[in-house]
Amino acid sequence: MRIVSYTIINLVISKRLLPNMNSSQKEIIHIIGIGGIGMSAIAEILHNFNYEVQGSDMRLNDNLDRLQKLGIKVYIGHNADNVKQAQVVVHSSAIKSDNVELFAARNNNKTVLHRSDMLAEITKDKYVVAVSGSSGKTTTTAMIASIFDHSNGPLSVISTYSPVIQVADTGIKKKDLDSSVTRWNDTNMGIDATVIVGGILNSYKSNSKLGKSNIFLIEADESDGTMLKIPANIAVITSVNSDHIDHYGTFDDIKNAFSQFANNADFTILPDSMVISCDASNSITFGLENGNIRASNIKQHNNSMKFDVLIDNNHKIKNVVLSNAVGIHKVSNALAAISVAIKFGISSADIKKGLLEFKGVARRFSLIANIKGVKFIEDYAHHPTEIHATLAATRLITKGKVVGIIEPLRFARIRNFFDAFIQVFMMFDHVILTTVHPPEDKPIPGCGIDNIQEALISNGFNNVKIMNDALLISHFISDSTNLGDVVLFIGAGNNIAKLAKETAALMPEVEV
Repeated sequence: MRIVSYTIINLVISKRLLPNMNSSQKEIIHIIGIGGIGMSAIAEILHNFNYEVQGSDMRLNDNLDRLQKLGIKVYIGHNADNVKQAQVVVHSSAIKSDNVELFAARNNNKTVLHRSDMLAEITKDKYVVAVSGSSGKTTTTAMIASIFDHSNGPLSVISTYSPVIQVADTGIKKKDLDSSVTRWNDTNMGIDATVIVGGILNSYKSNSKLGKSNIFLIEADESDGTMLKIPANIAVITSVNSDHIDHYGTFDDIKNAFSQFANNADFTILPDSMVISCDASNSITFGLENGNIRASNIKQHNNSMKFDVLIDNNHKIKNVVLSNAVGIHKVSNALAAISVAIKFGISSADIKKGLLEFKGVARRFSLIANIKGVKFIEDYAHHPTEIHATLAATRLITKGKVVGIIEPLRFARIRNFFDAFIQVFMMFDHVILTTVHPPEDKPIPGCGIDNIQEALISNGFNNVKIMNDALLISHFISDSTNLGDVVLFIGAGNNIAKLAKETAALMPEVEV
């Protein structure tokens, strides 16, 4: 009952949070786990709103370094004293209920908000484009941001585009955008949206950007149902798979949650192949073969893709070049982004410019080194479907071997997708397994990296080792690779990112 009462109190208090942003008396907001990719973005946006923001995390990382340079106070380690001066304490689902700071905040009647509640507060009364999905949401959000940044206002409906889009209308009402259109007309600055995304955009060197318009572009996390709390005007769904069963219960529950996300919005953009219940008159679909917006004549180049876009068999955008992209799944991401642009009435020329100038996202098929002709590439993939897509993309750019250095994410995910992991790992030429992330995750019997290794060997795949030392891995790479091979560092944790950089630094003749 105590937790329930706090929840009710906090919901009431939270309603007054954002209106106070322009007052002279600012509240101190403490963020537990402030170094996380999603939490650090919220911290930076709140800081830019002139709130006094502070936070804590267990260890230093690049996100904390960036926040500290902005003047945000960061505590290393969790301690009840850290929240003493704060009026508002924000946490994510990764923070356990017995966390000492969270416990202290509740015991002292602080306003305690889940990350999703804070995002809902930040986006209240804004025009919101929310991007969610089991995979591809970060890259898709980044592509939309690039198109927005390179577009020239004002907004208008492109009536020569498909009848479906005309019937649906843009869904963007003049009253929603009055404050923005004037600025675009006067400065020719493009759609200056506020962006909050779950990755470091190379064009921003950050996971957020404070814009001057009333438009917010948000990556809405599906893992804990955050996307259901975002007041989306346009909902974008990139993909749906059976990940996060532990939160939802069943795959049907996951699909129902995305259906709710779609139906809560004024308009939905989703893959043509997806079985999601939503109003067809208020949605458009995209796909590689079918859908209102689809791609044709797809060609992979060294680090870019070229394709045509067909819109309801009526309007074609020819020779779209997507920079910093490898793999057919990136074209699918681009189609979702293009769908948003069309919805906003952005011209074909500006769409092409935005994708041509796309700089990519850190840790999304990112080249970190080229060592004697062997490419070191880092990727955030952590679900079997994502790892398969990353491997397939790699096969497009090499005829040599592919070595996968893989950091599994959470024992529960290994349990839920054990057989799928075995199948995809067997598609590599060599696999090196590192320790499971996060380090504090509780082991599940039969779901360790040694169990994965045993299963691979029993299935006839013997090229698998367990290593977590950069020097040993560098020796293995030196002995096992040749000109044209690719080494993939795969995983969502910080350890694999650190391991990739350390391994590359130990290799001779580095050409970044």
